[in-house]
Amino acid sequence: MIAPEALRDFMRLPPRPKSFLDASRRDWQFEVYAWLLRNTGGYAKFRDTALVLPTEEFFPDRGMKGHAGVAALFRRIREHAGMADWPCTVEPATEAEPVTRPDSAGIPVFRYQREGLEPIALVAQFARELARYLVATFDEPAPGAAALREPAIEIASGFLGFGLFAANTAARTRDFQLSEGELANALALFCLLRELPPDAADEYLNPHLRKHVRLAARDLAQHEMRFHKLRTLAAMPAGISERTPPVRAL
Repeated sequence: MIAPEALRDFMRLPPRPKSFLDASRRDWQFEVYAWLLRNTGGYAKFRDTALVLPTEEFFPDRGMKGHAGVAALFRRIREHAGMADWPCTVEPATEAEPVTRPDSAGIPVFRYQREGLEPIALVAQFARELARYLVATFDEPAPGAAALREPAIEIASGFLGFGLFAANTAARTRDFQLSEGELANALALFCLLRELPPDAADEYLNPHLRKHVRLAARDLAQHEMRFHKLRTLAAMPAGISERTPPVRAL
């Protein structure tokens, strides 16, 4: 029998926040972060990752136009991703070409469409392709294997600091396999793991995404032990440490 006093105390407890994602999708995102941490230098390295925002602080080359402007934008994205020294280049697409393909020397060439350039979407695109480049250096397969490799790459773009751009772009287009809710959850996970306030990106998020991130953060905050485990992760002995360039072009 429960004592009346204990029952009254129980009834006064605040309700547990409702799960934002179902358990399987939430657990998979934690697994992807563990995979990324193991293969990029561990949590100690991750703590240096900035939450990139669409501000002059992060993108000071706003007066540049055309390809020069895109190249400057690409250079800033590489710097914020910690991949400034990785061999790659950017060119306008001349036809229906893949977003990324190697040149004659095997160096990745990132391509973009000249028409309808939209900075937020362009940052999201380049960040995702840099994440793809990074993940290609891992020996360890993505959680969920081949079927979830592309969604894991989308999570990786947020891991590099560009989660706001991915979520805002997904809210307007269908360029991502993950839903805007899943990307909002990934952004909340980044902020909590990085020990940033969950509203750190609010000013620049689409209004309805602010609520998504807030609800996701309340849900994720119940899983402190999982965050603790992520913060204790170090790099794998054979992993790519500190996002160093590959020894050969991919």
